[in-house]
Amino acid sequence: MFIQIHMLQSMPPGNLNRDETGQPKKCVFGGVTRGRISSQCLKRNIRHSPQFKEAFGDALADRTKYLPRLVADALKKGNLGVPGDELDELMAAIAGEFKKDKRQSDAGESEEDGEEQESAEGSPSTGSNAEMTGQLVFFPQPFALEIAKLVAGLRRDNQKAYTKFIGRKIKPAPTKDEEKHIKAAKDRFIKDVSNASNSLTVDIGLFGRMTTSDLVMNVEATCQVAHAIGTHETLIESDYFTAMDDLKATAGAAFLGRGETETFFNSAVYYKYLNVDTDALRDPKHLPSLTVKEVARVAGVLISAAALANPTGKQNSFAAHSVPELILVEVSNTKRPLSYANAFLQPVEGGTGRNLMTESAKALCGYIDSVAAAFAPADVQRRLLAVGPASVDIKSDHENVKTLNDLAKSVVDLAIKRGEAGVKT
Repeated sequence: MFIQIHMLQSMPPGNLNRDETGQPKKCVFGGVTRGRISSQCLKRNIRHSPQFKEAFGDALADRTKYLPRLVADALKKGNLGVPGDELDELMAAIAGEFKKDKRQSDAGESEEDGEEQESAEGSPSTGSNAEMTGQLVFFPQPFALEIAKLVAGLRRDNQKAYTKFIGRKIKPAPTKDEEKHIKAAKDRFIKDVSNASNSLTVDIGLFGRMTTSDLVMNVEATCQVAHAIGTHETLIESDYFTAMDDLKATAGAAFLGRGETETFFNSAVYYKYLNVDTDALRDPKHLPSLTVKEVARVAGVLISAAALANPTGKQNSFAAHSVPELILVEVSNTKRPLSYANAFLQPVEGGTGRNLMTESAKALCGYIDSVAAAFAPADVQRRLLAVGPASVDIKSDHENVKTLNDLAKSVVDLAIKRGEAGVKT
């Protein structure tokens, strides 16, 4: 089953997702500048949403550079037979299996903006960063312990291969035949670690994983998330702040911000689009153990989380929290992805007596009834939640729902019904 989710959400003034200059991210679309929230930012906030936490609990992935340190900690805690004086070399060896992302700073992306960054090839991690890989890696929490057990097994069963892996010289020097056996043992160890990484969590199955190491398998995403873009021309504004001293006797600010303390912000009605291929989510390369009901539940949780998870950038300063006022979910057996962003190729215009959300909803509905109708699969089923200023309707066949819970439940029920009827879900 293929599920597509379209949303319209008005975000009040804020700086939800910053670029390298500290300004809200933007793009040019339809010849004008629009507000933008990166897909990486949106995905991170979905993964860390209360909805995902409640539904999947601890069965979610960690994204970190500290895999070598976690493996060393697991070896010490489990008393698995690897001496402490070998751990630094072991951590460096694990870190060295990853190539550093040239686009990624040592500090990584800002947690405040909720930004994630894919991996690319670069130089290996060495030296003072031996406790860290050169890139951020997604892995389930038990993965570090699995590596620790495999490391201990390699050291116990093939001391020379272990010695070579951690970078120590083998004494006496091995013969050519021994060298072949040592290399084969090391390669088997790498493969065993890679196979262990194939035990996926729901969030890895949905959003994928890309690394530059043979230790961790790449995973193709089954959920695509577009950058959210403004439906209208969007300006970036700036502000500076003053601070008052409560004990100062004379009038006037005790501090006046300028330059580096300047704060940038914008506001916009955003169009958001994402899709998920539930057939791919259940295939052998992802999560084949999921039942029809479980994969339907994942789809329902994804809809709720995508609707309620807001970026965290500068929220303490702006409290820019809102909810989508229009959510359209389309379900079909045909994998035919289609973003409706072109509904806003002509920027929506506001002004006196015109609500940007209402105008955006009208533009979206007009596009669905014309362009989308010409390309939609014959079996598509639509569920529409449209409230407040977005309370417009589409002519194309659909079912209206009144609440987000109703929307998620409707999609879950539809997925289960199709699955139990023998249709792929």
